[in-house]
Amino acid sequence: MFLGTDAFVPKKDLIGGLRTCHCSRLMQLRGANRLYSRGSLRQWYWRMEFGWEAQFSMDALKRGRRLYKKGSIREVSLSTDDAIMTCKIEKVENYSVIEWENGKMNIRSSTADELFAEAIAVAGLLEIEELLADEDLSLLDINTVIEVETEEKELTEEESKEKDEAREGSSRMLHLVLDTHFKGLICEAYWLTEDGVRSPALRVEDGTPNAEDGEERGRLITLAARARKSHFKYSPEFNGYLLENLHEIPFFIHKVWPTWKKAFSTEEREYVANIKENFTELKVSAKAGMTAKGGLNVQWVVNSGGSVLSEELAHQLMNGAASPLLIPEYGIVKLSAESRKTLGKWEEMVEENQGMEFQPYQLFSLFPDGAENLTLDEELRAWRDALFSEEAESTELLACLRPYQVLGVEWMRRLLSRGCHCLLADEMGLGKTVQIIALLKSQLVEGDRVLVVCPASVVPVWLSEFEKFAPEFRVSKFEGRAGEIQKGEWQVLVSSYAQLRNRIDRIEKREFAFSILDEAQFIKNPDAKVTRSCFRIKASKRIALTGTPIENRPLDIWPAFRFLMPGLLGSRSNFEAAMQGNPGAFKSRLKTQITPFMLRRTKREVAKDLPEKILIDQKCGISKLQAAEYARICSNGIQKLGNDLGSALKQNRFAALSLLTRLRQASCDPHLLPWVEADLESSGKLMMLLEKLIEVLGTGHKVVIFSQFVRFLKRVREMVEVSFPELPIFELTGSTKDRQTPVREFQECKETAAMLVSLRAAGTGITLNSADYVFLLDPWWNPAVENQAIDRVHRIGQKNTVFVYRLIAEGTVEERIQDLKREKSELFESIVQDSKSGPDQMAQQFKSLEALLVLAGSNAQSKKKG
Repeated sequence: MFLGTDAFVPKKDLIGGLRTCHCSRLMQLRGANRLYSRGSLRQWYWRMEFGWEAQFSMDALKRGRRLYKKGSIREVSLSTDDAIMTCKIEKVENYSVIEWENGKMNIRSSTADELFAEAIAVAGLLEIEELLADEDLSLLDINTVIEVETEEKELTEEESKEKDEAREGSSRMLHLVLDTHFKGLICEAYWLTEDGVRSPALRVEDGTPNAEDGEERGRLITLAARARKSHFKYSPEFNGYLLENLHEIPFFIHKVWPTWKKAFSTEEREYVANIKENFTELKVSAKAGMTAKGGLNVQWVVNSGGSVLSEELAHQLMNGAASPLLIPEYGIVKLSAESRKTLGKWEEMVEENQGMEFQPYQLFSLFPDGAENLTLDEELRAWRDALFSEEAESTELLACLRPYQVLGVEWMRRLLSRGCHCLLADEMGLGKTVQIIALLKSQLVEGDRVLVVCPASVVPVWLSEFEKFAPEFRVSKFEGRAGEIQKGEWQVLVSSYAQLRNRIDRIEKREFAFSILDEAQFIKNPDAKVTRSCFRIKASKRIALTGTPIENRPLDIWPAFRFLMPGLLGSRSNFEAAMQGNPGAFKSRLKTQITPFMLRRTKREVAKDLPEKILIDQKCGISKLQAAEYARICSNGIQKLGNDLGSALKQNRFAALSLLTRLRQASCDPHLLPWVEADLESSGKLMMLLEKLIEVLGTGHKVVIFSQFVRFLKRVREMVEVSFPELPIFELTGSTKDRQTPVREFQECKETAAMLVSLRAAGTGITLNSADYVFLLDPWWNPAVENQAIDRVHRIGQKNTVFVYRLIAEGTVEERIQDLKREKSELFESIVQDSKSGPDQMAQQFKSLEALLVLAGSNAQSKKKG
């Protein structure tokens, strides 16, 4: 192994000439062994000023720095002519020798890997820089003129004297200035003359010494070594050294900076004192106001000082809200949990708005509960308070309106006049249509155009209601013809959702004064084409109507508010993430967000004169044939799909849903199964229905009978015609083209009568309040759909108590459906008044098909024993 001339000399005092030094770095078990003399160290001190890094490739520098950080250099031996660096990785030892010839480095090594050899040299030079930073360089007598390899012109005695005098006259002090920035801690270096003039000590472009002589270069080399040791990096932006790791800044201030103050002239700028207290918790609040154009302006304020954060700092806080940040005015801070939450929501809003101005209603998205960390200016506070005011205008409304309907019209007008839009979610049967017509009569001016979008079955209802309550309006049904919108002599255009979807390219060309979506649950699927078409409607004032804003899950309500007030509920992805992350907190926040913009009244609350509605769950036994078919379907299902219902729904959804449908059909009537021929007596439900009809029809009442299965209604008709041959029977299903005629004839019928209605066809647009008995033959997954059907009978104008019988086959899947419906009702009430789709939720509650079979089997056995 090649050794330098001064290596491996016994340890002596530095003044005696030789020294062995052991040092340690952060996170290392032991540092490199250092062998050097005063002369060799002084010689290498001067050599380090020549920008040695430029003589190595980038790969060598990167690999050498890794070796240095890992402590792989075990020994550095310095002589006046060369330096030996010994590297040990695991049990393998290599060395590199740096020889200094004519001002250049020449590297020899024990390894044939040229890159590795250079990396060892780089790591060794970093060790030398650390050594120079550790030593008291005043003992090296660095002002002594030393020999260098480059030839220098000999000066005359007079020239030498003039040069010495010039050097003495320009003597400068190295002055360090410590400052803070949100990027980190900054150390600037200046030359300071006796008369106080400052000049940069480092070149801006690369941080190399800006020195007049070797002495000044030496000081800057020492500073660079110290800076490197403390993990500073040169920054052209600040023309100084930057320490970015916030966790290291307090240690530097308390432990390292005092030693720098002994070696250099120093100065601390104003905010340095703020970072001496280590990390502090920062709380921010918001100051919100109205812009000149009526938009929302939000500024963020630091609670402790009340100063407004600059846009740059607020941006930094938004992008790094979960990490410590350096704010010069406040030190190194960590945002409080509440501030992180609030700024995170603000960041989402900024991203979603895509540079557009915020609207005042988005205040309820950012601060749904009017949080304590919010201050409103006078104008915005007045705007918010006006939303909750119940003062009514003096405008005359329709004389036929009930008191609660007048309040509904005033509520809509109040919100619309203040740049907000609204969801009227009154329970079915409370007259949402007439409230809208009354609003339009009081608000429309010449030239205004209105678009009403509703299900196709409800279009005739809107046309007739306008004719009844506002015959002066020019109302037209949208047929989708070219030029119909631009040239038509209409004031109100009524379109079906289907026509809107197919002709949105024509509708979106017109901007409407009002746009009303009736039965807004039709756009509950955000991915549906009809939903996206509704988003493209342009209207100054927007209203959504629905008695069931949430049918299955909270996401049902997101599209309605995306249509009404984009940004209020955030993006769909953030909405769903929050819903899944913490459902309880999410539902509470959602309710608070939508409450100012949604009006929900129930019949129990406002229609005091509406008679009572009595719900009765009527359990029905099942026949032997039903039990046998039910058990066989379950058995076949287990063989085909396995016993895990949830897995079956994921892997073979169509087959699993088909299985559940067959189970429901067997629970109603085995004749509904394609492979079964059965008489009427084989259905337990038909026999129970017949028993009840004998009681009801015999006393002169009208009845409405609902079922999801049209084939089941046909079986009911067959039974009723046989048992009550004189009874008028009316029918309404999805295939009925003229819906109004059977409804009108049933309503006008003065004697007892029966109306057979498919559950889906009964959801919208009809009134059957001349009946007072309702029979639901098969439970539906969703209580909202079922309630829509019931409220065709129990609505304004009803004079009698309404009795509702749900027929439930004992020991079957129908009992599980009832459990689902109870959960969905709780979801609706928790968000709207004070949810996963049916099959999927059933899979969560009722894991195995075998359990269904055991339940049915137990029931069947009990029937046999009976």
